[in-house]
Amino acid sequence: MNHNNTPLHIVGIGGTLRKSSTSLSALKAALSAAETAGAVTTLLDLHILNLPMYDPELDYTDYGAHVHQYISTVRQADALLISTAAYHGSLAGVTKNAIDLLDFLPKRNGESYLHNIPVGLIATAGGDQAAVNTIGTLVQIVHSLRGTVLPLSVPIHNAKSAIAPDGRITDGKTAVRLEKLGELLVETAARFQSKPTRIG
Repeated sequence: MNHNNTPLHIVGIGGTLRKSSTSLSALKAALSAAETAGAVTTLLDLHILNLPMYDPELDYTDYGAHVHQYISTVRQADALLISTAAYHGSLAGVTKNAIDLLDFLPKRNGESYLHNIPVGLIATAGGDQAAVNTIGTLVQIVHSLRGTVLPLSVPIHNAKSAIAPDGRITDGKTAVRLEKLGELLVETAARFQSKPTRIG
C-alpha cells in the first residue's frame, strides 16, 4: 500500500518494435510477480505506443496523445520496471527514446524526474555479454534521472533459449529472478512510501 492506503502502482516500460520481443515477455513476467505481491501494474508496450523521436526543440504541448498518455502514466508510478533488448552492446534505440521523453517529467517541490522512485532493470540479449553491458548503461541513465536502481537486476543471456516464442519463460533460473525482481520492487516501493513523494 502507498501513503494513500491504495495499492502501489508499478509501471513497466519495455518491448521493442519486434512483435515477439523477449524483453517484453520478461517484463510481463516481472509485472505479474509484482501483481501477486499486491501491486497494481500498467504495461507500457513501446511497440504499441509507437512514440515519436524525442526532439529537444519541441515543447510537451507539441507532442500528440501517445506521448501525453505515456508521461501521464509514468507520473502516477510508485515504481518503474524498465526492460530492453541489447542491440550492439547497449540498449535498444526505442528504449533510449522512451527514456529521453521522460525529460517532460517536471520538477515537483524541487525534486527532479525519478527522485525517490525505485527502478528495476531487465535486459535481454542473444549472446553472453551484451545484457550485462546494457544493464550497466541503464544504471547510469537511471541515476542521471535521480532514480534509485534496485540491487537486483535481470540480464538474460541467450534470450531465445530462455524465453519461448509464445512468451513463456522456459529457463527456471530466469523465471525465479524475474519473480524476485517484481517482489523486491513492490517491497522497496512500500518502504519509499514512508516519505510520500511521487514523480511528475
